[in-house]
Amino acid sequence: MSVKGLTLEDATRPGRLVLQDISLSVSSAEVLGIYGLMGAGRTELLEALFGVHGQRVKGTICIDGQSVTIKTPQDAIHHGLALIPEDRKRDGLVLGMTLEQNTSLASLWQFLTHGLLSQRKEHQEAESYRERLHIKSYSCRQQAGQLSGGNQQKVVLSKWLLTHPRILLLDEPTRGIDISAKNDIYALMDQLAGEGMAIMVVSSELPEIMAVSDRILTLCEGRLTGAFEQSEFSEEAILKAALPNCRKDDVSQ
Repeated sequence: MSVKGLTLEDATRPGRLVLQDISLSVSSAEVLGIYGLMGAGRTELLEALFGVHGQRVKGTICIDGQSVTIKTPQDAIHHGLALIPEDRKRDGLVLGMTLEQNTSLASLWQFLTHGLLSQRKEHQEAESYRERLHIKSYSCRQQAGQLSGGNQQKVVLSKWLLTHPRILLLDEPTRGIDISAKNDIYALMDQLAGEGMAIMVVSSELPEIMAVSDRILTLCEGRLTGAFEQSEFSEEAILKAALPNCRKDDVSQ
């Protein structure tokens, strides 16, 4: 996927840009890290790519060299994108629904026959992902709100992996979860990239973003301010590029 000249207008202040002239690319089997301080525009970038902000987003998005229009999350899903949101309880799950119901939410069409939901197929897929992602629950019919934070995050991942994405957008995927669940998610990212998936990951933890990424881009005040290959990773250089007043005019993606 490549992005050229992406901008996002502020919803409450017309004319003010939250993202300005963002150009980047992420390849199959690559993990691209996005690092920036609070307010840099990290979450807004992933949301813009996923169609959350609709017509307020301008710019060109290309997949496999072809320009695509993404103005809604449904457009994004159609083109093979999936977004794991920062706030899993608010945006990723329906806490009062079961694990299997949450798992199927983004891909219900796979379970419909003549307008009727096949609960057997839904259960089979949820059980498959429960085993694959090592989700700790007494059954697929346990409510999502009863699970630990790490297991809730794995349910969100299951939901979006079931859409069979080619490009996975991860916003703070390990925030608020235990070490064991973090390691499971790191291993899953490595596996998915090894299978050819393109991954963009946002994290406010600099050591984490350096550990999981093949390349890192820095954001500051809605602009790209730095680009680092793995051989160039250093906490000092990346942090400096993410600070205000350290913006570069030209960033090589």
